[in-house]
Amino acid sequence: MSGKKSLKIFIYSADGVGHINACVGLGQAMVNRGHEVYFLCSLMFAGTLKKYGFHEIILTTKQHEDLNINDEDKKIHPITSVKMMLDKFRETGLLSDSRPIEKLECFDSTREDSMGFHMYGATVEIHQQIVDAIQREQPDLIIIDNFIVDPFISFGKIPWAFSWSGNPAFMFVDHPDIPPSCSGLPSNDRSGWDEFREKFNKTFKKDVRFFQNKLNKHFGYPEVDENQFLPLSPHLNFYGYPKELDYSDIVPLPDNFIRLDAYCRETPEPFELPEQFKSKLDPKDKLIYLSLGSMGSIDVDLMKRIVQALSKTPYKYIVSKGTLHEEYDLADNMWGEAFLPQIRILPLVDMVITHGGNNTVTETFSVGKPILVMPLFADQFDNAQRIREKGFGDRIEAYRFKDDELIQMIDTIINDERIRERCRKAAERIRIDDSKVKACEKIEQFLNNYSKNQ
Repeated sequence: MSGKKSLKIFIYSADGVGHINACVGLGQAMVNRGHEVYFLCSLMFAGTLKKYGFHEIILTTKQHEDLNINDEDKKIHPITSVKMMLDKFRETGLLSDSRPIEKLECFDSTREDSMGFHMYGATVEIHQQIVDAIQREQPDLIIIDNFIVDPFISFGKIPWAFSWSGNPAFMFVDHPDIPPSCSGLPSNDRSGWDEFREKFNKTFKKDVRFFQNKLNKHFGYPEVDENQFLPLSPHLNFYGYPKELDYSDIVPLPDNFIRLDAYCRETPEPFELPEQFKSKLDPKDKLIYLSLGSMGSIDVDLMKRIVQALSKTPYKYIVSKGTLHEEYDLADNMWGEAFLPQIRILPLVDMVITHGGNNTVTETFSVGKPILVMPLFADQFDNAQRIREKGFGDRIEAYRFKDDELIQMIDTIINDERIRERCRKAAERIRIDDSKVKACEKIEQFLNNYSKNQ
């Protein structure tokens, strides 16, 4: 970055592994261009972000202090330290065989276990820590990946950007030509759109807006626009989604929106398959990666059922077993561990079976692998439908599948040369476009122009 000013960037993300990993990818790209990145993170991620070249600013809450996180927990995986939270997550009904429209009840603002309720409480508790960090460090830009934003940031004098690590339909919840967010409904059939959108607006959208306004009022700031859902920035808005899956074929992007194909973080740790598993692999074997994400993998009954079905196939599997990895065994045609370096594994496999989390979808897309999605909640249903509609794989009900149905679908996807070629071409385009670097250039350009106009 010869001749250019080194920028100081704050990144503040929601406390989820998916949100954190996406922000890591964007932050790494900025560090590689000579900028300083400060990651505002909770205790459960303390010490895990320095390896990426970031400064850490730890935001403490009583809940995280009470969890008594120790170094050994963090060496395993940060999500281990919040198993109580994951159990609650399962109890709400999100990890169940309920239909997408029924799962919206989990976001009702009248419930004390709603997502907005917890985000509001945590943000109130760390507000002064955020204020102190901003006033002390005086960053050039603050990047937010969250459903609600501290009003000291959104109404402050330092420019801020919104970075979204989920399906982009979330950013266009009121657009009449995009299927309702979290529905997984097809774009070419509007049956059920109105019913779902009405329910979404009365639950998820209302929940987020209610607690954003409650937060603003608590600290003496005005309410947000009555139609707001996500806290979009007046300056810059980023999202990670491949062009081939994006909704740009339906709606054009506003000028201050920037699409990245994927946030893909780079992992410094080397990885090799264990010899015991490699010795089972024949050169003709097809290898499949199975991951239901940090949240989905806590449903041990579901993991057991999937493992049992996949044991009947002629393929080999690498399995991300999750926090409760000791509570179930894998079949002979599998190997796995609690948590795996996904970025390192994806290039090794022929296909991916996933819950449809945005990071896994975009990372898989970036290496050109077909995808079978078993969506569990929220925008995972939308990712599943886009993959089916655009011909890069298919979707299947996570809790309602029949073994024969799952096996047949895997056989079809992994042996379809048209799907494989489509995936390869998309990965090559992503490599050539290098959208993450272009996003960094736009950040630099924006801040250069912004400073000139002050």
